Amino acid sequence: MEKLKAAIVIGAGNWGRPLAGLLARNVPVRLWTIDHAEADSIITRRDKLLHKNSRAQKIVVEPKFTSSITEQDTLIVMAVPSSQVSDVAAELASHTTAPTVLSLSKGFDIDRFCTPGGMIVRQIPKAKVVCLTGPTIANEINMGLPTTAVLSSDHLAELARVKEVLRNDVINFVIDRNPVHHEVCAALKGIVAIGVGMAEGLELGINFQSVVITQGIKEMTRIASFFDIHSEVVYGLSGIGDVMTTCMSPDSRNRKLGYLIGRGLSLKEALDQVQMTVEGVSMSKTIETLWSLDVSISLFHFIDNAIFNKNPDLRGDFIKLTRSFS
Repeated sequence: MEKLKAAIVIGAGNWGRPLAGLLARNVPVRLWTIDHAEADSIITRRDKLLHKNSRAQKIVVEPKFTSSITEQDTLIVMAVPSSQVSDVAAELASHTTAPTVLSLSKGFDIDRFCTPGGMIVRQIPKAKVVCLTGPTIANEINMGLPTTAVLSSDHLAELARVKEVLRNDVINFVIDRNPVHHEVCAALKGIVAIGVGMAEGLELGINFQSVVITQGIKEMTRIASFFDIHSEVVYGLSGIGDVMTTCMSPDSRNRKLGYLIGRGLSLKEALDQVQMTVEGVSMSKTIETLWSLDVSISLFHFIDNAIFNKNPDLRGDFIKLTRSFS
């Protein structure tokens, strides 16, 4: 199959910019943003915002959907919040019918009951979607610090093409054929990180945070069982690997949100301080649906209630909850 010869990154946020930099080592890249002002800002600060080792001259920054798309040799990278994936894919559908799409989004749409990859296929039925998951804190990628991530897809040939065009010395990639499994685990890890951040904000200590992580992983396995997800995925990079990264990193949005809630801020106040999309919040409807179906996820249910300030004695209730864990 013909190699990918170009890439278009839709979304110039914390994840889209470093990925554009890595891709630019191998192919010309167009980095599409939501408006002209943002494009101008990125161009002005190009050296700081794009990876220091990238071939920055190969990156064109512009407002989205202004250039033609060559379906057979162009990789489309979806680097937008999960809440925007369906709308962006619908707009993309008016430009192309069978693109190769790399999805970076992490979340779950409970109304459509599908992952970001599923949202893309709903809008573009012939799209060949590859999902990137695992421990990939964007700031560390931008600094050139090494990690390993997962590329998963139902399309074997596209996995090979995407892995080749992403070849770099920062992210090592492993391959899998169950994208939905990896996407679900990637979405769940944010809930655990919010809980760990809450424990930190409540000054409950490292021991307590470890209890939260342990129980969070147990409940992820229960959800995985509900969705018939292989346990190897939960215990792999998209599961525990991403959980540990998100729970430990000072750059984690989910952890920061949880910390602020633990300090007594409302969800709105916390989101205003984080100033970025927190995917863990978007999982709340999914958690409540699973809870209503009698999936045993008491920690996840508690964290969901805490996000929306439904716990009058957050510290006391959190301690009491952990004493029921077995």
